Amino acid sequence: MIIKKYIVSDMKEALVRAKYELGGEAVIVSQRMVRTGEWYHFFKKKELEVTVAVEETHITKNNKEFKEEKVREDDDSSLYQCSSDSLKERLEGYCKLHGKKDYNLTLEEKKDFLKIVLNESLIDKKRELSRINVLVGPTGVGKTTTIAKIAAREYLMNKKKVGLITMDTYRIGAIEQLKTYANILDVPFEVANTPTEMDKKINELNDCDIILVDTLGTSFKDINKLNEIKRYLSSIDEKINTYLVLSVSTDKDTMVTILEKYRELKYDAIIITKLDEVSNISNLWFILENSKYPLQYFCHGQDVPDDMQVATLDNIFDYCEENFNNDGSSKQIT
Repeated sequence: MIIKKYIVSDMKEALVRAKYELGGEAVIVSQRMVRTGEWYHFFKKKELEVTVAVEETHITKNNKEFKEEKVREDDDSSLYQCSSDSLKERLEGYCKLHGKKDYNLTLEEKKDFLKIVLNESLIDKKRELSRINVLVGPTGVGKTTTIAKIAAREYLMNKKKVGLITMDTYRIGAIEQLKTYANILDVPFEVANTPTEMDKKINELNDCDIILVDTLGTSFKDINKLNEIKRYLSSIDEKINTYLVLSVSTDKDTMVTILEKYRELKYDAIIITKLDEVSNISNLWFILENSKYPLQYFCHGQDVPDDMQVATLDNIFDYCEENFNNDGSSKQIT
C-alpha cells in the first residue's frame, strides 16, 4: 500500500494530482484543513490536506493509461478551429515544421506556438497595479465585481490596505453594490459625484496602498459620457493605471470598436470577463490576436475573489483545457 498526502487549494486539484501520480484506483483516506508554514503564521489562509492511498500493483498500469488518455485529449484541432486565417496559416507551418499531422499538438506545443506568434507584451509585460487603478468599459461587462475581486485579492492575499472609489452615480444600485463589498472587506469607500471631487476623495484615502476606482459604464457611441470619464481622470494629480474591462461574450466587430474607441481614455491593459458565459473560446483567441495591450486578468464567474486569475499563458490554457471540449465548445456538466 502506498499512501501520499497532498496540500492543495481544493479537492479538484487533489484528484487530478492523485490520478496522475497514483492512477484511477487511488482512494481518498482523509481530508482536513491545515495552515502551512511556521507556527506564527496564524493568519495565513488555510489549505486542504488530502491523504490518498493505492495498492502498489496498480500504479504502473494506471499511470500509463492516464498518460495515454491525456495525450488523446491534447491531440485536437481546437486551436486551428478558433484561429483567424492568418493564424491558421502560421499554425499549418508550425505543424509541418515539427512533423505534426492533423494539428495534433500537445499542450506544451500549443503554448510554444502561441509564444512564437503572439505579441509577447500581451501576456508577459503586464501593467502591475499602481497606487491608483481605474477600471473602464462598457455597461454590463462586470467592472464592479472585478473591482471587488481585485480588492479582495490585494487585501486578503497580499495584505495591502485598499480603498474604493466610485464615480458611477448613474446606474441604480451601483453605489450600494460597491459599498457592500467595501463593508464586507472592511475597507474605506468614497463616492466622487463630480470631477472636482475626485482628487479630494483620493486625498482622503492617502494612507491606502492601493485605490481602485469604478467608472460609469457607457456605450462606446456615447461620446459625452466618455468625455465625462476623461474629465474625472484628468482631475487626478497622481499617476494612474487604467484597465479596460472587456466581456469575452461581446461579438468580434464590437470588440474591435471598443478597443479603438476606449483608447480615448488611454487604457494601459485589458481585463477579460465572463469566460464562464461563452460556449467556445474563439473570442478569447480573437482578443489575443487583435489587442495591442497587455492582458492583465481573466474572470470566469461571480465568486469573489476566486473567479479571477492572472492572465499567464499557462493559466489561460489550464482554464480552457478544463472547461472546454477539444472542438472549443463548453463541456456539459453531468
